[in-house]
Amino acid sequence: MTLAAITTAAAIVASIGSLSFAAPSETVSCTSAAAFAGTICTPAAPGVHASVLVLGGSGGGDRLAPLAKRFAEHGYVAASVAYFAAGGLPRTLDEIPVETVGSALDAIARRPDVDPQRIGVFGDSKGGELALLAASLYPAVRAVVGIVPSPFAWSGAGGGSSWTVGGKPVPYVPLERRGGMMRRGGGSGASFEMRAVYDESMQLHAGLVRAAMFHLENVRGPILLLAGDADGVWDSPAQCRLAMDYLKAHAHPYADEFVDYPNAGHAFLFATPQRPQLSGPGGGSLGGTARGNVAAGEQAWTKIDDFLTRALGS
Repeated sequence: MTLAAITTAAAIVASIGSLSFAAPSETVSCTSAAAFAGTICTPAAPGVHASVLVLGGSGGGDRLAPLAKRFAEHGYVAASVAYFAAGGLPRTLDEIPVETVGSALDAIARRPDVDPQRIGVFGDSKGGELALLAASLYPAVRAVVGIVPSPFAWSGAGGGSSWTVGGKPVPYVPLERRGGMMRRGGGSGASFEMRAVYDESMQLHAGLVRAAMFHLENVRGPILLLAGDADGVWDSPAQCRLAMDYLKAHAHPYADEFVDYPNAGHAFLFATPQRPQLSGPGGGSLGGTARGNVAAGEQAWTKIDDFLTRALGS
């Protein structure tokens, strides 16, 4: 498990079930996927639908299956795709083959209830990083939603690359773990402070950041990037701005968007009044304020739904 997972995974999973989404327009059916590790949810309405693949963060497993159900309730054939820490997959987030996503894309595109020209990918945190990488490689992806993502590869749990393409590690930025990890408190009871680690690493390895940028110019559809300006895990606004600058410099011919929500932390999308996602189970800060996180989450879901409707239909 990566450093970010220490602070985020358990807290996010605990809150997903209590999220209050907009009233769904469909009843759905969810089953375990046969062609990949994950869950497929389908709307009740017959016919051919757009599709959304969901990639969770550094907690691993099929933790965002509830979001597949949520997207299916809004008319999509939706699939949550596990890429590590599930049956038959790597145990840790180290050199994960991007082909894991490619295989899931192929399986979804072959379904008779899916329009293969209307497939999008949604990714949160490390899943947003993977979503951007996969979209840069697979032309089947026609829209991307990245929640607090990175447009370049960070190191994985073991210190090497998080991802591979064709069996070769993707260029990555290493984490400088020498300082910042234990900034709050002291001794064995100190909580993890992630932001300082990532900030230091970006500053020390600016050249590696440039070398590790994904080829986002190859993404064959619009990209929506959402960040929290008080992200306590990594500098998601700066990372999103890097992506937008890259897209502009490479004349990406789609209506890409970036929103930086005020007073919002790393897990704002999953915030509820009961669980505002201010800290992880280890006490480390996820960032934001209770009011800021909840407001950002509500606004973000509206933004996501409108974006996907424009990009894919439903």
